[in-house]
Amino acid sequence: MKLYILSLNCGSSSLKFNLFEKTKEDRLISRLNGIVEEVGNKERSLLRYTLNGSRHKKPVPVESHKEALILLFKELEKHNIPLGAICGVGHRVVHGGEKYTNSVLIDEEVISTIRELIPLAPLHNPPNLIGIEEAMKLLPDVPHVAVFDTAFHGTIPEYAYRYAIPENWYEDYGVRRYGFHGTSHLYVAKRAARFLGIPYNQFNGITVHLGNGCSITKIREGKSADTSMGFTPLEGLVMGTRSGDIDPALVSHVAGMLTREEGIPTGEAYQKVMHALNKESGLKALTGISVMQDIRQRANEGNKKADMAVSIFAYRAAKYIGSYLASLPNAHAIVFTAGIGENEGVIRERILSFLEYLSFEIKEDNQKPKREMEIARSRSGEYPISVLVIPTDEEIVIAYDTLFIGHLKTGVPEIYPFEV
Repeated sequence: MKLYILSLNCGSSSLKFNLFEKTKEDRLISRLNGIVEEVGNKERSLLRYTLNGSRHKKPVPVESHKEALILLFKELEKHNIPLGAICGVGHRVVHGGEKYTNSVLIDEEVISTIRELIPLAPLHNPPNLIGIEEAMKLLPDVPHVAVFDTAFHGTIPEYAYRYAIPENWYEDYGVRRYGFHGTSHLYVAKRAARFLGIPYNQFNGITVHLGNGCSITKIREGKSADTSMGFTPLEGLVMGTRSGDIDPALVSHVAGMLTREEGIPTGEAYQKVMHALNKESGLKALTGISVMQDIRQRANEGNKKADMAVSIFAYRAAKYIGSYLASLPNAHAIVFTAGIGENEGVIRERILSFLEYLSFEIKEDNQKPKREMEIARSRSGEYPISVLVIPTDEEIVIAYDTLFIGHLKTGVPEIYPFEV
């Protein structure tokens, strides 16, 4: 009988899934992937998935994540994939705190810890936990593995993750840099090292994850050494709806203005400001829309506001890249990934244009459809820096960690099959 690994990403109103078939050589091949959208909204909930290249889409009333999982399992059985063939389930969990720096087999202690970490990720860990608990009820005899977004950044040194804040904020409240998008940064760094023919434990570079959420990570000898997102995903780059770096004093300033001028109670005013920084800022605040493809199109048509937004976005990214490059002994590559990083050659070129001292020579490949490729190379310095595009695949990392930890029981592999 064929065996499968199921990767799950449970959001507040969605369930993303990817089913991988295990080969005899313990490699994984994606067979069915998709999403249940608008969970909890029975009038708009929708099942979309791709099976062996064929796309399926149908509206289905789904009131809860449990119903979404049951719907998925029924769909699998329709395609002759019995639940008994699933030999492991991997769950994306946004926050693992300081405790989890690797993926782990889920037990009651792990569930309890994820629950304790909810204050650090109040928007993400609760739905992640719901997905775990419901899936474990439906598949109780299958190993379940938690794969944490923060885990890859567990190697960041203290001088990089500590904030200059009162000691008890760190000791008692856990306030420090954690970083996110860890599975993406791990995957593209390993693929970049393979692309360049460099042993991963010798690879130095900058991985640039640009999507609706954006983060940049400094990789030193194959380990995360610093990253732009911090205590929450709000810190760092300009994003689709997040502000990125700001002067924290503006929070109290704007909240105070809302209280004095509009009569909004102080607590509500602070909540309003934080909501705006997370949901109404970034590209959306600069242009009225949050989709970079549309903003870039407007910029191409001569819209000055859109063009300035592109420059603001690009300059902030270049600042992080430049500072990380300056603190590495040498760098082999800058690696672009995720929706914007993989698809927007104009944005990549704008970012590189702000790194003037490196004099990047842009190749024709920069305008080609996304694939693993070199799009530029620096013309200055003793060691030329390659600029790569590596399409990310966070789900394959989740799936392999689940295969090795949950099914094969060997622990996280030092070398993943996708590196070979």
